[in-house]
Amino acid sequence: MSYILQIIMVSFVAVFAENTIFARALGTSTLITVARSRKNILGFGICVTYITAVTGALCYFIDKYLNGSESNFAYIVRPLIYIITLGLVYVVTLLCLWKLLYRIFGRIKKYVHISAFNCAVLGAMFLNSKYCTTLAEYIFHGIGIGLGFVFAVYMVVIVYDKLYSKEVPYCFRGYPLLLIYIGILSMAFYGLMNYQLTY
Repeated sequence: MSYILQIIMVSFVAVFAENTIFARALGTSTLITVARSRKNILGFGICVTYITAVTGALCYFIDKYLNGSESNFAYIVRPLIYIITLGLVYVVTLLCLWKLLYRIFGRIKKYVHISAFNCAVLGAMFLNSKYCTTLAEYIFHGIGIGLGFVFAVYMVVIVYDKLYSKEVPYCFRGYPLLLIYIGILSMAFYGLMNYQLTY
């Protein structure tokens, strides 16, 4: 029972306290792209959570192999192996979707593109190796990071129209105010993680 609670806590930490966008500033450009339309959230959310979960599971085996190596070579090649793994997951996912869901493939492939190729997913692979030890933790941490990314997108979508409102002064309207809003949310999440500024 305590093991299941530990896995659930790992997921909650990944969703909220260790949110890849607000706490780590990973994937902000993808967030802005997805937030332009509310109808993108569901498709993007499913794809990014799937990709972070699958790459999380694969990272468990990669890390297990690389951590067994005592040379510095493993430390140097880890990023390259992660990128190759992410590329393989991307290609296999597209091939499976094309084969199984051919009729709607044209509509859903854009979600796979923006889900796989953003620094939040690659960052999740590195965060998995930092926080997780078992296969279940790797998978659930990946799921948590994917859901945390969706949560961050939703936090921006709910105010997106207001940030572009004509009531906002022209010099702040849109992108500048969006970055200020994300910055304020990031500081709040940074405080949630109990980090303190050092002067």
